[in-house]
Amino acid sequence: MNLPTAPAHRWPNPRTEAAKLSSSSIQTHARGPLLIAASVSTLGGLLFGYDNIVISGAIGYLSQLFHLDTAGIGWAAGCALIGCIIGCAGAGTVTDYLGKRKGLTLCAVCFALSSAGMLFAANLHQFVAWRLIGGLGIGAASVISPNYIAEVAPTRVRGRCVTLYQLGIVVGILAAVFVNMLIQRMGDEAWNTSAGWRWMFFAGIVPALLFGGMMFPAVESPRWLMKMGRRDQAIRVLARINDAELSAHEAAEIENSLALEEGHISELLTTFRRPLLLGIMLAGLQQISGITPLFSFLPEIFRYAGTATGDAFLQSVLVSLVNLLFTLFALWLVDRVGRKALILAGTTVQFISFALVGWLYHIHGSGLAVLICVMSFVAGHAFGNGVACWVIISEIYPTKVRGRGMSIATTALWLVGYLGNQLFPIMQKNLGPDGTFWCFSAGALLTIILVGLLVPETKGRSLEEITRFWTSRHPASTAQMPSPKIL
Repeated sequence: MNLPTAPAHRWPNPRTEAAKLSSSSIQTHARGPLLIAASVSTLGGLLFGYDNIVISGAIGYLSQLFHLDTAGIGWAAGCALIGCIIGCAGAGTVTDYLGKRKGLTLCAVCFALSSAGMLFAANLHQFVAWRLIGGLGIGAASVISPNYIAEVAPTRVRGRCVTLYQLGIVVGILAAVFVNMLIQRMGDEAWNTSAGWRWMFFAGIVPALLFGGMMFPAVESPRWLMKMGRRDQAIRVLARINDAELSAHEAAEIENSLALEEGHISELLTTFRRPLLLGIMLAGLQQISGITPLFSFLPEIFRYAGTATGDAFLQSVLVSLVNLLFTLFALWLVDRVGRKALILAGTTVQFISFALVGWLYHIHGSGLAVLICVMSFVAGHAFGNGVACWVIISEIYPTKVRGRGMSIATTALWLVGYLGNQLFPIMQKNLGPDGTFWCFSAGALLTIILVGLLVPETKGRSLEEITRFWTSRHPASTAQMPSPKIL
């Protein structure tokens, strides 16, 4: 396909820019503040993963305790995602005015309240109320955490730093299914139905308190500080992350980029309409292949394949370990291979895996084969869309409206995730397990097509370079950005 001529703006050569970052300066200046910032973002992801997936171990017992029908099971599993939608829709506006640190502190409060409240939930309505509060924290953290680390991290390691957020998510998922398994084995069916599921949720209060404590030594985003007119503070933060010369250069770049932006949300509908639509598309496509309902109903899915309850919980832990392993693999690849390539490769694995899961259910295949295919699907998500989606949507919006742009995109992610959770039991009942997984497989195929045609590669570009690209004559094609070799 013949691509249009590159616009007047030329990308700086990333190798030349990277050469300015000596290894000694990174070690001397960046290690402490950057390590703390990355830890904050990772803990935000961990709480996201834990609170979102802990329901997988509790849903079977909840359905018995509260006598839920098919629609009720879907609502109990998906109600937190309504909170997520509200939380992420408002997070961008809140943090654009309050800053990232205060926004993340509010998330920690929501996580802690939700975890503690589950001990006292006497009926479904109270359960839903506490889950909605937790969902507010999950949704807000899903916007603020990757936004925060993307604005703090130096360009050459930004992809890996944002990937640490996704690593936190998968560690949180692993922690949730492992805690679920341990608690499930502490008592019989009656004890788990009355009390065990409550302790599954309450265990999340430990990382919530740690997360809140980490906010005290964390630096504020230098781009937010610059946007708010606090230039001296922004330069001090930049100097703690990079050397003095590079800090001055980056501060000038940020100021020049801010001068091109008005900071009105209307810019997302005009000048930055393409990145807005790309972010919404990527966020929705991350969920359309069924990753959220898979983890929300993981033990139940293995039970459908004939696995005993105890073994189903153990298999959930194995799947989460695969998720962790391949996210670590993505951490190594994302700044080497690029974001788009990872999405295409990982989603292809997802497409094949769920097509096979549907076929195995159709022929009543073995539970072991279902486990292997589910592990393959999760591996594809972990090194593909699970990582690259968050990296891209944290990069493509301009500084003044980045929070609100990410809020809109991430709202789409949670909306599709909620629909997946709500519809999964209904799909299972009406389409059967085979038809359900074939539908998710078709969603993965749609992702491959749309990402291949429409999504640009952002590897090696500073946030300000990406912003300038969108404002340079409004390029006619976003499928490929200008070659970084042209100076």
